[in-house]
Amino acid sequence: MDQLLAALADPERLRLYARIVLDDLPPREADSPAACKHLGRLLATGLVERLPDGSLRADPAVFRRAPGPVDPHPTVPRRLTGFFAHGRLTAIPVRPVVRHELLVHLTDTLFDADRSYSEREVNDAFRTVHDDTSALRRYCVTDGLLVRERDGSSYRRVHAHA
Repeated sequence: MDQLLAALADPERLRLYARIVLDDLPPREADSPAACKHLGRLLATGLVERLPDGSLRADPAVFRRAPGPVDPHPTVPRRLTGFFAHGRLTAIPVRPVVRHELLVHLTDTLFDADRSYSEREVNDAFRTVHDDTSALRRYCVTDGLLVRERDGSSYRRVHAHA
């Protein structure tokens, strides 16, 4: 329940959620940078779901299902726990070795090895832990953990991590 309340504590995110609940958010606005900034958190907490047609729907039943605080990343390696607070990444490590260990953890946790992801899906997944999705995506590609198609249409996780 704490995660749900924390997700709604930001005034801009709360306004976005209200517009989704009231079905007052045109698709064009839902794809705007301002909306995308907060949408990842709403999707991650289950307050909002993206339907197959791309539209957004708020499900009030999420409040009845929420048993209490849940850490979405309970298996964070001990060496990396200092970079997380309340299930969110507070900083991206500067040291390349530690950053790589974090990226391996994130790609193993957030992405299936046997499917491709659109850039939006990659961003939504990374947004569950940190708002700087472009940095995480770039680091993962640079470190060889995610492979980006030449045309930029999709990403996939690399099977073996070094």
